[in-house]
Amino acid sequence: MNINFEKLKNKLSQLVHLDTNFEVFGSESHQYILNPCLSEKELQDFELNFQVNLPEDFRNFLLKIGNGGAGPGYGFLGLNIDNFQNGQLFQPDFLAQDFSLKHEWNDLDLLQEMNGSKVSVYFDQKFIQGSIAVAEYGCGIQARLVVTGEERGNIWIDDRTNEAGIYPLTSHCAAFFHDDPDMDTYMYESVEESKEALTFYEWYENWLNLAINQVLEFG
Repeated sequence: MNINFEKLKNKLSQLVHLDTNFEVFGSESHQYILNPCLSEKELQDFELNFQVNLPEDFRNFLLKIGNGGAGPGYGFLGLNIDNFQNGQLFQPDFLAQDFSLKHEWNDLDLLQEMNGSKVSVYFDQKFIQGSIAVAEYGCGIQARLVVTGEERGNIWIDDRTNEAGIYPLTSHCAAFFHDDPDMDTYMYESVEESKEALTFYEWYENWLNLAINQVLEFG
């Protein structure tokens, strides 16, 4: 994989120039604005505090391009350090624990089981531990970056809100979520798709490429 952050910046600038009316899905939310970058010290402190090594492409994006803003779905969420530090949403070792899934998962039988609260076991956070939410696609669908475990560096989709489970964001899925103008009606049903998840860099560049194509084609 050829990682070139200057190329990403140039593509984003091209998209900003082309999509002045915010026609691309979610662009009205972020309006192609990027949040300020994080510092090396902020990232080192975060990694030390939460016992995690952030994937290099994600880490460098935060350092060189921005900590959230313009991006897939309703925008790139960035690294919300406060959410992890307040301890209300996640256990302290949430990121240090391995992301356990290797293949798409959807055990609907767990909807009938409760974990001691009013929340079904199906929605237990153990299924997404070792990952960080990087985008919201709407209808409760999240893109998550795996930061610990065998799938480290890859993007997975958490679509449990719609009872569709958790699965890797392949290039095939990305064509669906990023509104590929060349995707025909039945492409999403294909069994020929690659099962390999996109990395963070590939995910972000995929969105840029397809957004630019969409604006050029439908203007």
